[in-house]
Amino acid sequence: MSAHEKNLGIGITAGISTGIFWGIPFLVPQLLPQFSSLEIAFGRFAFFGIISIFFIQKVLRIVKSLSLKDRLLLLLLSASGFWFYSMLLFWGVHQTDGIIASLIIGLLPISIPLFSPGRKSGGWKFYLGLLTLLIGLLNLLAYPLLASTKIVKATSSAGVCALLICLALWTWFAVSNSRFLRRNPHINRKDFASVIGVVSFVSILPVFLWQVEISELIHREGFRLYLICSMALGFGASWLANWLWNICSFHCPSEIAGPLIVSETIFGLLYSFIFENRYPHVYEIVSILLFLLGVALAVTAQMKEHQKKETD
Repeated sequence: MSAHEKNLGIGITAGISTGIFWGIPFLVPQLLPQFSSLEIAFGRFAFFGIISIFFIQKVLRIVKSLSLKDRLLLLLLSASGFWFYSMLLFWGVHQTDGIIASLIIGLLPISIPLFSPGRKSGGWKFYLGLLTLLIGLLNLLAYPLLASTKIVKATSSAGVCALLICLALWTWFAVSNSRFLRRNPHINRKDFASVIGVVSFVSILPVFLWQVEISELIHREGFRLYLICSMALGFGASWLANWLWNICSFHCPSEIAGPLIVSETIFGLLYSFIFENRYPHVYEIVSILLFLLGVALAVTAQMKEHQKKETD
């Protein structure tokens, strides 16, 4: 095996491992129905913030180096990509389920390049992929309501709207974050993750203290599980996942790294079906297959467009 193949294998393994941890946020709200989305989000960023504090000197140095405009943008980035996004995501999962949430957030490999500046049309294959994704999502959301079967379950339209807002927020975060880092090349991506962790914790802390009675939270049934899940979210789904994704991005070209984001959706779905202790219904299998086909078509079109752009 050549060194290139070995490095590529390391990158792909890291990318898939990232999905293992990124799938956790779709499961945790289902494990903690008695805890609010704010409480779950705070637990996540409390642990993420604690880990990031070990790098506080770098964090302070980076923040001091930023202009006032970039500091304000940093607050928006931490909200749209981390603490507020997480609150809304957890609430959306509470209102729907991890399956619907996984597929809606799984549109990120399409929405990010779609709204990236300077994007060229990916041709008919890209738009066919978008249409396939839309049909898959509509099937997932509409079939239980239209079919006169026992599989009908309450799906909150407000929850679906919240998840769509999450999709929009993280799409904006991804595009704006790339622009922010290009404008500040002195910031290392690994260090920036610590900056975001600290800023997110500082941002959500006053909201948490305002809305939550801490003594009641500590004595609530299931608090030990809450701590375990918070650690899994803060260390696993945030800090460790970011570290693994940096390895993936370093060893894999964007044409390979991009599609690996789908592993988040796959593990989110897997965790949800395991939690519900069932196999997917036929309409869910159809929706998932349409989703994977749509992503494959759209991402392939983007890859070809990217390769063409590099050769021109």
